[in-house]
Amino acid sequence: MMIGQLAASTGLPVRTLRFYADAGVLPARERTASGYRLFGPDAVARARLIRTLRELGVGLDDIKRVLSAETSLDEVAAEHVRALDAQIRVLRLQRAVLRAFIGSTDPEELRRMTDLTKLTAEQRRRIVDDYLDAVFGDNPSAVADRLAMGAPELPEDPTPEQVAAWVEIAELLRDPDFVATSRRMAERARAEGPEPDVAQFEVGKAVGELAGPAARAGVDPASADALAVIERLDALSPGPAEDRARRAERIEAFTDRRVGRYWTLVGIINGWAPSQAPEDIVDTWEWYARALRAHA
Repeated sequence: MMIGQLAASTGLPVRTLRFYADAGVLPARERTASGYRLFGPDAVARARLIRTLRELGVGLDDIKRVLSAETSLDEVAAEHVRALDAQIRVLRLQRAVLRAFIGSTDPEELRRMTDLTKLTAEQRRRIVDDYLDAVFGDNPSAVADRLAMGAPELPEDPTPEQVAAWVEIAELLRDPDFVATSRRMAERARAEGPEPDVAQFEVGKAVGELAGPAARAGVDPASADALAVIERLDALSPGPAEDRARRAERIEAFTDRRVGRYWTLVGIINGWAPSQAPEDIVDTWEWYARALRAHA
């Protein structure tokens, strides 16, 4: 059949069929003496398959491989699904970035968001791993293990809040001052010996239960009410009584508002319940440290 007949049989424009023929995916069986293409009886099914694959976004090179039996249609479909999945992930991230940027007027903020969210999951994980290497090195640490296990994992279809949280975390982990502060904490923790025992964990829980409400209520750390909280916590401490000023100094050494912010951001990204990343923990311990100094 001639190309006009093939167009009538397939519903495809002559121009499209000519393009397929020139690309080598729909070769003519022969040509007439006048140079017109003549197509064989299999051309209708072949043209319809090409049209279907093109509508699905499959490239001409892959179509040529299928039609020449270099690969199977199933294999090409699987490859294309993987490619589409990658494109969809990118589009979702781009949509989330734009939604997160709505209301802002800072082009630099949009650039930072775009640059960081274009990273692959492996590259984003590398930012966390580089931070852990810089802070802990090869020294084993329960804190490092907890950070690694609780690393932020940006979902494939993030919300604008998750994108903004990821950008903030990435900038925090790349901040030389935060890295240096974290390293000092890690070195001090190693110098002060093994992890605290169960009784000390119970004291930490009690700080949240007793000092937390006082901090949120705005109780003056130098007041008698604050002293009553300290005395109740003193009674729970295992072993001999420790100097309150020294205890305050240790709390201050291991309390950094940016660490608390980090875990809050991780909670947003990983979809944790709010209780898993409380925002007032740092407030509580800072209040407790001030109260200890006031009543040392």
